[in-house]
Amino acid sequence: MGRPYQREISLPDAARILQASYAALPSPADMNRLLADSQAAEARGYYDPVEDERLREAYAHYLGMRAAIWQMIQGLKQRYKTAIKGDLTPQYLQGFGIAFCGAEIIVRSGEYLIGLARKRDIVWQKLDEAEPRYSLKRKSFTRLYRQLTSVFRMRGFYQARDFFDAHQDQVMAALDTEDLLPVAKILTALNLPSASRGDHLRRYGRFVKFSLRRRGLSTNRKALFAIFEGTGSDVADLRIPLVKSYGAPKRVTPDVIEQLKTKLHPGDVFVTRHDDAMSNLFLPGFWPHGAMYIGSQEKRRGLGIDDVSDGYKHSGDETINIIEAKKDGVLLRPIEETLQVDAFVVLRPRLPDAEINRAISRAMSHAGKLYDFIFDFGTSDRLVCTEVIYRAYHGVGPVDFQLSSKAGRKCLSAEDLLNQAISKGWFDPVLIYGVPEDALTEGDLVRKTLANSYASGFDA
Repeated sequence: MGRPYQREISLPDAARILQASYAALPSPADMNRLLADSQAAEARGYYDPVEDERLREAYAHYLGMRAAIWQMIQGLKQRYKTAIKGDLTPQYLQGFGIAFCGAEIIVRSGEYLIGLARKRDIVWQKLDEAEPRYSLKRKSFTRLYRQLTSVFRMRGFYQARDFFDAHQDQVMAALDTEDLLPVAKILTALNLPSASRGDHLRRYGRFVKFSLRRRGLSTNRKALFAIFEGTGSDVADLRIPLVKSYGAPKRVTPDVIEQLKTKLHPGDVFVTRHDDAMSNLFLPGFWPHGAMYIGSQEKRRGLGIDDVSDGYKHSGDETINIIEAKKDGVLLRPIEETLQVDAFVVLRPRLPDAEINRAISRAMSHAGKLYDFIFDFGTSDRLVCTEVIYRAYHGVGPVDFQLSSKAGRKCLSAEDLLNQAISKGWFDPVLIYGVPEDALTEGDLVRKTLANSYASGFDA
């Protein structure tokens, strides 16, 4: 069996995640709408279905953004454990600046939800309800509140904030590079006086009193790693119930991927699943994620598909055969990265080769865009996973995907994509792995197996 594919997070990747996350922070209009909803619900004694969905979606988007940032910070943790000895090198300051920026986004956005719920029992009760659509257990908001208001849990964040205040000029200078300048701009915006600043200071005052009774940490050596120990460190509490041991390998093995490569056609669509991924919290359904197979370099060249770049890689790179939107953006990727999952299904378009080639070119035209944490299909400057597929195939031949409204925004979930693609006869499910067992299934059984795996909208 081959070794699992490993992709180390780079500083530019981390910067892209923060750009996308910051863009997803609630706008003043979003905050005013949620506030008005809470006031109306408080007056009548309950949330109506529309208000309920808006609040749930806002909470789910926050958890998704929080999970993405925390995973990014954890990815940096391993990199800097070996690379940093505690000196204030540019590399250290860059890593600190990125991690601190992510922590600030987590805290600032969490403070808004806390502020909304603190004085309104009806909001708190709603957010604490179990929500099967997002695999949330009861009391999830209470756990979140305790973490973000606990001096003990937040001590690392306060120490990091103190370090940033003392070394701000050096951190900002280290971030003054082409790839990392967006992080510096976000930090500048976040560090301006804001409604949450006073709350930060009050909490910091409590922390100072608390810390006098504890041994202080070495500022130079541990400021970066303090972030890793606080500000979201118990995000695992918000994960869906684990169905396998923590750290267990993905069920799609390198051998399965090698076997699969010989069976794929350019234009095939992947819909995938992680058994215990935090992303499943804000991407509802058994099948939450999509990607598009664009074929090998040789295949693309033979089809006359032009080379493109996502800013990091060209499609002419021989390792590239997927275009996929994840938290680091719409990037060209090797299949080994995309299939670090536990289950997948492959859809094949029922279209002439010329139209499939057109769809591939359309998908690749979006390479390099940022991820859209608010799932707004009405804009095209930032995309989610299924939106890449939607914008590639919609309007090609008979394909006419219909978006559905969620929290006032039109979007296409992965399961909506599956249901429409198969029921309308635009795509055929040709391969499936991971349900009900770890075996690669082909042929007539694929449709039935897929239909039985979730609340499908097509006949088995």
